[in-house]
Amino acid sequence: MASKVRFLQCSGCRFDSPFWDGPDTWIPYRNQDLWKTFEAVLSLCQSENIDLLFLMGNLFEQEYTRKPTVERVANSLGSLTKTRVFIVPGEKDPLVISSPYRLTVWPNNVHIFSSGINNINLQNKVTVYGSGWTAFQQNKSFLSKGFRADVDTTSIMLLHSEVGNDEKSNFLTLEQIGASELTYLALGHQENYSGIQKTGRTFWADSGVIETRSFTSSGPHGVIIGEIEEGSIRLEFRELGQRQYISKSFDLPSDIQSLETKLLAETSSEERQRNLYRVTFSKSLPEEDLDFNSLQKILSEKFRYIQVIDPQEETHSPLELDHSRPVRAIHEECDFMTLSQVYLQKISDYQLAATSSEDQKQWELVKKIGLAALEQGRIDDEN
Repeated sequence: MASKVRFLQCSGCRFDSPFWDGPDTWIPYRNQDLWKTFEAVLSLCQSENIDLLFLMGNLFEQEYTRKPTVERVANSLGSLTKTRVFIVPGEKDPLVISSPYRLTVWPNNVHIFSSGINNINLQNKVTVYGSGWTAFQQNKSFLSKGFRADVDTTSIMLLHSEVGNDEKSNFLTLEQIGASELTYLALGHQENYSGIQKTGRTFWADSGVIETRSFTSSGPHGVIIGEIEEGSIRLEFRELGQRQYISKSFDLPSDIQSLETKLLAETSSEERQRNLYRVTFSKSLPEEDLDFNSLQKILSEKFRYIQVIDPQEETHSPLELDHSRPVRAIHEECDFMTLSQVYLQKISDYQLAATSSEDQKQWELVKKIGLAALEQGRIDDEN
């Protein structure tokens, strides 16, 4: 059996992504928050004597990643002289031709998993298995062909996936996990921490993203710290996120003052300055409507960021809309355009100048072929 091994597991940094719930003025602050959290991960590796660091996918945001960002991440990981780093690319940063992972030379202590399940055998009888995304679509389970680990070693597997029953997706089944005979299965795909699970002899968990980006992913965010020794395994979730997105729902109050009093009683001054809040209401409006603009103004004097939702208005956050739209459709919300967006704009100009229906069809075909090439086969909603 292997000697003691300590590891840290985290996922979902999405460096350079412009998508954060909240006002545009908060984007620079949230980007700073992300770097602080990442630096906290590196500090934990040193203070907790971490042998293995697992970065479980979506380290970058493919369409927006800049070369200096990749170099900064690589240099930071290279500073961990006593920690080996294992990365599995995910659906937002797959290992394609234009992958961010190809923008720099990675230090010797970093290993990036590619397609197919591969393994690295470490000196203390620890085997690390893993498989990364090499396309924007993963239509079958990483364990669909069956897998059984070497039971004579401490076996750890890294996958950017989650547990489910859809056979045509990247989901893993409990049966596949139980049959794997792994000591520990590290997952990275969910927004929130999954809790520590066990199937058969295999412990497994998803750490969730280290820094939340929206009101749809509330609660604490951080990392998993694990220790395996002589057949025993200890796992701990450690909160690291700089801020939380907190939604609060109330019955419509009889007056603004009562709601303000209730909100202040439920939150500390520190929380009101650090976190982002959204207030919703569970009942329909009375005959005399509440003045939501006045309510927003009053609460904004107490909270650094708070959004009051009028129940009569259909409201979505920009980030929630982002999940259902191709990236080229949102360039107006960002400070810069991707290559795909520039290409689409140019083709649209040609289509407007076309004088016949045949020319229109030709440019439409050119648009689809070009976008497919630029986005490496990403499936877009054409409706």
